[in-house]
Amino acid sequence: MKTLKRIVSLLSAAAICFWVSMAWSQDFQHQPVPVPLIAAGSGVNLGITRLLARAFMNVHPEIIIEVPGSIGTQGAISAVADGAITFGLISRPLKEAEKAPGFVVRSFARVPIVVGAHPGVADDEITFQDLVDIYKGRKTRWKDGNEIIVQTREPFDSGIQALEREIPGFREAYAESRQAKRWVVYFTDQDANRALSTTRYAIGFTDLGMIATEHLGIKVLKLNGIFPDSESIASGRYPLSRELSFLYRDKALPEGARAFLDFVRSEGGIEILRSNGYLVLY
Repeated sequence: MKTLKRIVSLLSAAAICFWVSMAWSQDFQHQPVPVPLIAAGSGVNLGITRLLARAFMNVHPEIIIEVPGSIGTQGAISAVADGAITFGLISRPLKEAEKAPGFVVRSFARVPIVVGAHPGVADDEITFQDLVDIYKGRKTRWKDGNEIIVQTREPFDSGIQALEREIPGFREAYAESRQAKRWVVYFTDQDANRALSTTRYAIGFTDLGMIATEHLGIKVLKLNGIFPDSESIASGRYPLSRELSFLYRDKALPEGARAFLDFVRSEGGIEILRSNGYLVLY
């Protein structure tokens, strides 16, 4: 009799577990699967956006944010207009022809654009005139006699555009170097950074945030005697920087996306930005 009671008890427990699991499974199947929020665009923004998204999802595991590879600022603008992504990651101001009704640009950080070199380069600084002379082909060697290997970007890159605005004579030197096909040209930030960090005696342009968030082995050179950091761009002593922004359509923005924007401006988001070399914009 005791054995029979034990068998009945075990069967009852098994049945309860079965029906509870079935009920849970049915409830789970009826729960809506969360639709990921997609943030895509300029390669400049990827590393810091991934760090912010990861920290946000630790606090809000019910919200998924995906940050795919670079599609560029122009690609981000088109994708937001088509409703293909939640956030466009842009690293330059919108041109008049790119603006559209319903578009919102929320800037969140400014970052120094740096003249970088391979870690093996002996030089510690460079000047505006040096850069013009390098691009014109007049300055070809580092101080120790090794050849300067230029790793450059395409003309639509926000870094190149900043150099053309701020460095006298650089626009003409850059145009001349492109016409002469003097240097290797890279079309994504990640490819350019990889080449800069692995090519001996290379020089190129990147920014302080990408070096920090992507753990790049790139030597940062002083420019006109000034080291690039958030303080030197805030004071105006360092001349090269770019603004990072989220582009979105306000009426189409989900509540989860609004929560992410709030997080970026929270104490947690600000600490992530500051610790990676960004000047926070409120």
